[in-house]
Amino acid sequence: MGRQRSPNRDKAYEVYKEKNGKITSKEIAEMLKEKLTNINSWRVQDKWKKKLSGVGAPEGNKNAVGNKGGAPEKNYNSLKHGQYTKRIPFHVKTIMEELDIEDPLEKLWRTICLHEARIIYMQEIMHVRDKDDMTKVIKKTSEGKGGSSKEYEIQFAWDKEANLINTQSKAVLALAKLIKQYDEMIHANWETVTEDQKLRVERLKIQIDNEKLKAW
Repeated sequence: MGRQRSPNRDKAYEVYKEKNGKITSKEIAEMLKEKLTNINSWRVQDKWKKKLSGVGAPEGNKNAVGNKGGAPEKNYNSLKHGQYTKRIPFHVKTIMEELDIEDPLEKLWRTICLHEARIIYMQEIMHVRDKDDMTKVIKKTSEGKGGSSKEYEIQFAWDKEANLINTQSKAVLALAKLIKQYDEMIHANWETVTEDQKLRVERLKIQIDNEKLKAW
């Protein structure tokens, strides 16, 4: 049985409609005492902009001739300030436009994947081979009349291992917060998300538990 649709979902669009789209998601969230992530997700999934403006011109309207609907090519509707966009490179504008219409849920998922990949990469870089794994790096070089001298910093195995554990613990906790946020967005939009999006959470929860055990 699917999760019941949140009554705030329709209320949020009604507020958006009453303000003719001239209201931020944050303001709507504060009015309805709803999570900002949910408002952003509903805004994209329910296509508020299209519902408010309509697609194409009304039937019988001369503007409809040759008009496929929507904005002209390269017209960045999401970037409101014209003077601002003139100073942004074309490729950056394109990326901004793509990000503006992207589902917040998928955007958050991409961030989770990137964070998890960095944790794995960090473990490879900071891997301690054994108790004799020592690293010697130049800390300071100075020149004098008698020649040059170098000051070294020695990193012993236990120092490197402690640093790895500390860094990994912080990274795993940050990842856990992202997953919790994703899980909340999934359940707030249960009737519209895909099965694949639902299963992602369970897989990540298992992985995060394993990472916590490794960290400790």
